[in-house]
Amino acid sequence: MKILITGSNGLLGQKLLHTLSTNLQELIGCDLSERSLVDDVIHNYRQLDITERKPTVAAICDIAPQVIVHTAAMTEVDRCEIEKELCWRVNVTGTEHILAGAARVGAKVIFISSDYIFNGENGPYDEEAVPNPIGYYGRSKLAAENLIRGSGLDWTIIRTIVLYGYGINVRSSFVTWLLDMLRAEKVVRIVDDQWGNTTIVDDLAAGIERSVMLEKSGIFNIGGQSFKTRYKFALDIARVFDLPVEFITPITTGELRQAARRPLRSGLVIDKAERELYISFRTADEALELYKSQEQQAVRILN
Repeated sequence: MKILITGSNGLLGQKLLHTLSTNLQELIGCDLSERSLVDDVIHNYRQLDITERKPTVAAICDIAPQVIVHTAAMTEVDRCEIEKELCWRVNVTGTEHILAGAARVGAKVIFISSDYIFNGENGPYDEEAVPNPIGYYGRSKLAAENLIRGSGLDWTIIRTIVLYGYGINVRSSFVTWLLDMLRAEKVVRIVDDQWGNTTIVDDLAAGIERSVMLEKSGIFNIGGQSFKTRYKFALDIARVFDLPVEFITPITTGELRQAARRPLRSGLVIDKAERELYISFRTADEALELYKSQEQQAVRILN
């Protein structure tokens, strides 16, 4: 099977290339960078800006994939609130271009969405919950979902939450940021009124791989088992990595004065994905232990 992964240099894109390679798929990646960061398993790479329609459609027609896993997105929530036009161009218009190319070659589209399509008043949410985003990032992801659902193509929407994991030159996640701060013995203020589960990228990639292999369509939530506040998760990180907890101070979301509103009681119900994809997702501790082992292995290789 020929699979195209957009955003292949990102955290999820890198992990997908490695995960899908175990099934001997023909993997093609595309991203904004001139070269791929994952050379050992990828078969072909294209430098591509999905906000440009003609090059995007032409590339998809040339590659002719059976499946497109669309991970490319603008995900910085506050930046999306400030740079709304760019956010829409990447997350919505870019998705429209991917769908136009997919329609030409009859490809299935797997789209990665977010818990931010919900308002965070009564989570955790299952796949049947009615979306009601409170910020521009969430609105853009919901608009992209609606494009996919109305495309007439075979599609799968996978919603995830608080993604983190180990990758090469990837954008900082909550976990990597917190580890850097604690290792530098800097005081951090972490919100204790935002609830949800968290997702290690290995679990998300494994769930996507299962959806491809089992030819599943529809909506699936993928996340970790543990439901807790961001502050409690920060304490877990410190404990697993043997770092001091006294530098972690609980605060409320309102004290941060962020550009974008955050869903306070969010989270995703993952029962359907575990049942239909025949997979078990990790607890917060299990996921952090995996991340720790991957980080240690990378340090050993560098040394």
